Amino acid sequence: MDNETPYVFKVKFPSDLDYVAPVRKFVAETLTVNKFTPKFAYRSEVIVDEICHNAIIHGSRTVDATVEIECKIFPDRLEFQVNDQGGRKDDVERLKNVMKKADAHRADYLQDKDARGLGLEIVRLLSEEIKLEVGADNMTTVRVVRKREDA
Repeated sequence: MDNETPYVFKVKFPSDLDYVAPVRKFVAETLTVNKFTPKFAYRSEVIVDEICHNAIIHGSRTVDATVEIECKIFPDRLEFQVNDQGGRKDDVERLKNVMKKADAHRADYLQDKDARGLGLEIVRLLSEEIKLEVGADNMTTVRVVRKREDA
């Protein structure tokens, strides 16, 4: 593994919350094997849990829906994205609004009494970069970049 050629893996699983724990553990163990600290692996686990949970709860309209996570492990960072098959229009709009509100009024957002959306704020706090893309049929992709903490 070098700076130009990452270690890449993809996991596609049914849109069921029972699959989130094994997926996040797999990501954490893979990071540990690739010489990231246990702290970095645990914090990455928190991010994977939140993003996958949101994809299942808000981005799955059918019984046979799936969620896909792709991880690219570089020596100095982790890049991953989670794709879901698209939620209802109101769920996607709420996600967009949460992202905009968090960007525009970060301090006010953290003081808000409404706990909805705070999971994405935790992801934002643990990451260097988070991007949301909504494609055809409201298919949602969340991209996250984390830099190695001991670099």
